[in-house]
Amino acid sequence: MDQMTVLQLLLISLPEAMLVAALGITLAGFGPRPGQLFIIGIFHALVSYIIRSSQVPFGLHTIVLLLAFILIIYAVTRLNLITSTLAGLSGLTVFAVVEMLIAPQLLKITGYTYEQALNDPILRIYFFLPEAAAIILIIILCRRYRINILSYWKKTKQTGGLTMSRDEDMLEEDFYIKQYFPLIALVLSPILLLAILNTAFFLSRVGSISDSYLNIFTTFISLAVVILAGLSVVAIKRIAKVVEVECTARQTAEMLSRMEDLIYSIRQQRHDFNHHLQAVYGFLEVGSFREARDYIRNTFSAITTHGELIKTDNHEISALLYTKIGLAEAKNIDFEVLINCSLKDIPLKSGEVNSVLGNLIDNAMEAVENDTGDRCLITVELIRKSNEFIFTVANRGNPIEPEIMDKIFELNFSTKKDRQGLGLAIVKELVERCNGSVNVSSNSEETIFTVRIPAIK
Repeated sequence: MDQMTVLQLLLISLPEAMLVAALGITLAGFGPRPGQLFIIGIFHALVSYIIRSSQVPFGLHTIVLLLAFILIIYAVTRLNLITSTLAGLSGLTVFAVVEMLIAPQLLKITGYTYEQALNDPILRIYFFLPEAAAIILIIILCRRYRINILSYWKKTKQTGGLTMSRDEDMLEEDFYIKQYFPLIALVLSPILLLAILNTAFFLSRVGSISDSYLNIFTTFISLAVVILAGLSVVAIKRIAKVVEVECTARQTAEMLSRMEDLIYSIRQQRHDFNHHLQAVYGFLEVGSFREARDYIRNTFSAITTHGELIKTDNHEISALLYTKIGLAEAKNIDFEVLINCSLKDIPLKSGEVNSVLGNLIDNAMEAVENDTGDRCLITVELIRKSNEFIFTVANRGNPIEPEIMDKIFELNFSTKKDRQGLGLAIVKELVERCNGSVNVSSNSEETIFTVRIPAIK
């Protein structure tokens, strides 16, 4: 390998290590302190001097430097080992790409050979300056626009003297990086190998390495790519599981938010109960019995509707119904819910039940949204008879025309031009998947959708 003088060690290897460390830690989502970068630079420069002065062959020395770089970052910054590996790998990969793009062009423009630039300390420093400027520019852009591998972490948090950005509702950083690190490493590793391979071809053309060594090196790179391809399959499966967990977590968070609203609404009703009693007492005292009856009916309807939601013993379904109640109130639609069974033995998942009920309720709302008075009413009933669940969603809107009764469950069929006609088709597909059935009856008085789902035996 090439020999480095003390001047080159101070003016090239030290700032190079500091810049690569700053770039890698920035890409990992952190902001290192200058003192940490200086310590990393010193240790890495010493390791680089030892390796370059030894007889470690080209290619292998890059891997050794990478491992040493990761361990130095780990020791200095107190980041966990996986995060340190992410920082070292990403920083060195970007630097290798920058060097691969700039160095050959500088040699071509200046007319110097690789050996001349390598052996002349002054030329070596001059050739390093454009690469350093490019790395500094990349760091500035990443920090200015908050670009990093985990760029959606936005909230600032102090961790071991480092500043990290992330959202409050995201998973803990250690868990998230551990889950996604395999995929990130599998993306960065081929890029690094490609940069090293390209450099090897360039050195071979200028005669710095022999053709026999180039053949051995390319064979090693090919083997590494095959191994990475195999590992990528495992990583993709792992990432798929993580994505599923994140989706479940978001759904749970949304469900909890809706349940909090429901609990608050019930507590508010309990708080207002004394006021309702005083109002009824006032009506009775002045002999306004009809007004008292109407007041009790309206109050009882609201309290009963919210109370019924608790009977589902399924928080996600209760949350959906609560949301629909709020939407109905906003549209001045009377919404009644009757539940007299547990939903533990239903064969559908909570999200699938919500899809069935949600689509049926949305269609009912569309049917009555232009009506007023007694006709602006939706009734939802969830009951269990024998070994089957029966869901009914009824509305008093305009009846369904007889000629389209058999078409409403077909995919892409809709009576409205701006709709895709997916809702009822989805309901039918979900229900029939568990050997259930969905039927509709419609007349001038009422339209009723009835879903029957066998219970789990």
